[in-house]
Amino acid sequence: MERLHNLAAIETEGDFDVAILGGGVNGACLYDALCRQGYRTLLIDQGDFASGTSQASGMMIWGGLLYLRNFDLPSVFQLSRDRDRMVRAMPSRMSASAMRYLPSARGGWSRRSVQAALWLYWMISLGRRRFPAFEARFEELELVKQDLADGSLIFEEVLLNSSDARFVLAWIAPHKLPGQIALNYCTAQGAYERSDKQWHLNLTDKLSGKSYAANTRLMVNCAGVWTDDVNASFGIESPFRHALSKGVYLVTPRPPQHQSSLFFELNEESDVITFVPWGPVSLWGPTETFVENIAEGLKPTSNDVDYLLEQYQCRLRHPLRRDDIVSIRCGIRPLVVDRHFVIGGNPLDLSRRQEVFQDPGRPWIACYGGKLTGCERMAARVLKAVRRTVAPTGETGIADDDWERDMETVMFPGLSQTMPSAAWCARREMCCTLEDYVRRRTNIGQWVPRLGLGRNDENAHVLRQSALQIAGGDDALAARLFAQCQDKVRREIDPILMTPALAGRTT
Repeated sequence: MERLHNLAAIETEGDFDVAILGGGVNGACLYDALCRQGYRTLLIDQGDFASGTSQASGMMIWGGLLYLRNFDLPSVFQLSRDRDRMVRAMPSRMSASAMRYLPSARGGWSRRSVQAALWLYWMISLGRRRFPAFEARFEELELVKQDLADGSLIFEEVLLNSSDARFVLAWIAPHKLPGQIALNYCTAQGAYERSDKQWHLNLTDKLSGKSYAANTRLMVNCAGVWTDDVNASFGIESPFRHALSKGVYLVTPRPPQHQSSLFFELNEESDVITFVPWGPVSLWGPTETFVENIAEGLKPTSNDVDYLLEQYQCRLRHPLRRDDIVSIRCGIRPLVVDRHFVIGGNPLDLSRRQEVFQDPGRPWIACYGGKLTGCERMAARVLKAVRRTVAPTGETGIADDDWERDMETVMFPGLSQTMPSAAWCARREMCCTLEDYVRRRTNIGQWVPRLGLGRNDENAHVLRQSALQIAGGDDALAARLFAQCQDKVRREIDPILMTPALAGRTT
């Protein structure tokens, strides 16, 4: 297995130029950039890759249209440029898609003002996207409540072709040269020694409990919402911190007419709510609320679901019941603020800026903010700082960008799209748990209710076989992997989405 190979390599290749803490989109994109520049790079994450904010997006690579509401033109310009560069460079990962903004026929922003904003947005993109236009009739109008929308303003954005988690994995997987090591489920502790100008790290594999020693000349904190905690654990003080904004999407069955993403106005909040097609499902949301701590932000609540259901019923014709919901996506936006900033107001009022902090006394860099769209820009900023600090000592070679070419695929009950097999993901993609497989290596857990188990546990036998493949044929380990996934469903999903009669079931 690739992960075991990487752990073994730590013992023989334990000296690195750069160690990155955090395998979300910022850390993964930086890992790719450093490896391509010949840096001996270690990437570690305390959980699975992309298991934080990077797995809970709206599946969109977008240019920041909504930031025009605050006249944040620099952010819109930067994000639009990031988006257009990215779609040109990675056409297999994303594609342009039609979006429909539905001006309200019941008040709110006028159609002309929205159309003017879309024209400005198009000009900021230097005309690289589809020219905005008005359409009075369109296929999705059958889904919208009568007299709610005053036609639609159609424009263009970019959607990921697969998922945000696989988008993150695509930055990590191509790199196989000596000194290029990525590890999930690994923690790091350590200290900087001025005598040899290195960080001496103690790495712990959370799955086996085994410890490994590694040295690095530079540390980069890309831990996302955990950035402040990681800084504190290594004794780093920064002028920045993260304000935490919780975002929740409902994943619903996709109506046949749903071909374009729909943007509805939320008049009371000067915001929008979106309905985005994604394979056999649609994404409805998101919410945007400040939370005080990470634990609060990572768990959807019944109130989150009730709010989104209420907004759905107000705008779409076909009723959506609680037990119709396929799954929930919940994540935290790390919003950059100054260290002494007092949280208050609407999270949308905060700039979506990026900041890179370099400690003046030790070789430590911390990344703040960031989005899927801006990950390459963040990586470029950090790479510039890295070059000023350390020189590469590794091999410069061609990455295996076609690493998915021999992927083994399977069919899953209820889905028409093929999925990577659990055995292939365990062997080639460091898939360690059943949740890794159904939630991040594939879309099974998002497209099939209850993390793929099905509404009545009808897929339990299939997931048990997947767990056995991940476990390499070890029956006892496979049973534990299945039980962990089943327990997560019972504790975190059933109480929110299922009726009381169904929530206590056993398999």
